[in-house]
Amino acid sequence: MNNDLRLDTVSRNYKIFQRNEYYSMSTDSFLLPYFSNVPKSSKKNIIELCSGNGGISIILREKSNAKIEMLEIQEELVELSKKSIEFNKLSNMYVRNGDIKNVKSYYNPSTFDYIICNPPYFPVENMPNQRQKFNHSISRHEILCNLSDIVQAIKYLLKQNGKFSIVHRTYRISDIISECNKQGLAIKKIRFVYSKKSSDNSKIVLMEGSVSKVSDIKVEQPFYIYNEDGSYTNEMKQVYGID
Repeated sequence: MNNDLRLDTVSRNYKIFQRNEYYSMSTDSFLLPYFSNVPKSSKKNIIELCSGNGGISIILREKSNAKIEMLEIQEELVELSKKSIEFNKLSNMYVRNGDIKNVKSYYNPSTFDYIICNPPYFPVENMPNQRQKFNHSISRHEILCNLSDIVQAIKYLLKQNGKFSIVHRTYRISDIISECNKQGLAIKKIRFVYSKKSSDNSKIVLMEGSVSKVSDIKVEQPFYIYNEDGSYTNEMKQVYGID
């Protein structure tokens, strides 16, 4: 196996290929599919936007038989996704190399019952001065697409009665709600993620929404990653599939 290519376990039944040159699965990538109330029926359609190496969609196969599509702009990550799908012998799962700003060229409107996305978090002006691998920067910073592009794509692709979920940095929650309101979308469920109970602030937020103009947000119980002794909480063990 290529020295840069590795095979990592991401759930009880599945593994994915990852490369050091590209941004790898992080805690956020495991939390999002755990949080997302995706449809289970094989008659339903799910799409993951900014799908990266396909890890989130592959984890979703643990809880859903729906048709799952992925859209990713980095060609190498698309190839890794295809390699992982083939390795895991998964069916009814597809990945497309494309730009989220061009979704109208790839899909019909109102196609998907559920949309899931772990987008780039940081505005370009917040990019660090130190040298960073460009492929990593694309995944973390809004170089090739921004929050507005993502929300517009969600509005175009989502069925009227569909839902979407997103994971993001907590400090950008007002930006997310504002962009959703512009597109006739509304956040319906929020869960704040904390490192541990003694943490002063939440750095990550999980959000689920739908096509709606009614603002009636349900804030769920906080999610804690670690116990005070540094071990994983029981719920975090569930996320990682640790017995």
